Amino acid sequence: MKQERRNFYLKCLGGLLVLGGLFLLAFPYVQSIYDQWAHPIANIQPAEQNPLPSETTTTTSPAGQPRDFLPISGRLLIPSLQLELQIGYGVEEEDLKKGPGFYPQSGYPSLGNVSIAGHRNAYGSPFLHLNELKPGDTIELYYDNAHYIYSVDRVYVTHSRDWSVVDPTSEPAITLTTCTPLRPVDGHYDRLIVRGYLQ
Repeated sequence: MKQERRNFYLKCLGGLLVLGGLFLLAFPYVQSIYDQWAHPIANIQPAEQNPLPSETTTTTSPAGQPRDFLPISGRLLIPSLQLELQIGYGVEEEDLKKGPGFYPQSGYPSLGNVSIAGHRNAYGSPFLHLNELKPGDTIELYYDNAHYIYSVDRVYVTHSRDWSVVDPTSEPAITLTTCTPLRPVDGHYDRLIVRGYLQ
């Protein structure tokens, strides 16, 4: 009788260990699927449901020459967060897996609203501490062989579909966008915004 009970317990323990191992193997895949489903920046709805601003913004330089935002990479430095990041081009899921990316509808940095999206809780979490920025903090951008220094004006939260944050601005600005909170209880993310202006 004791032997049978012991065998029963060993079988139960073995089953639990197998289930635990399967869970550990499946967890990264489940997490990745969840992030893709729940992340508001990466999972943009189709255009008819969630229209984006036009893909290209054309601005005019002081000399009168049109300046389009170029589909090239850049570099972002935020000294107060000890953060230095390579910025790619594009904000689709595949783009943001590699790191933060410029919105295609960005304005040229010296003239309009250059906008950058990045993850807080996936793919290296490059914008994890963005919420810690304060007005007056410095954001530096290297882009198209030029160096731009912005001063943080505002850090705030808005709806995940508030695309007005990447609209053109009347003065040169930088806008960083990411998700908040890190792990929403109801699966609904809002958008954390950092807005700065060229010094």
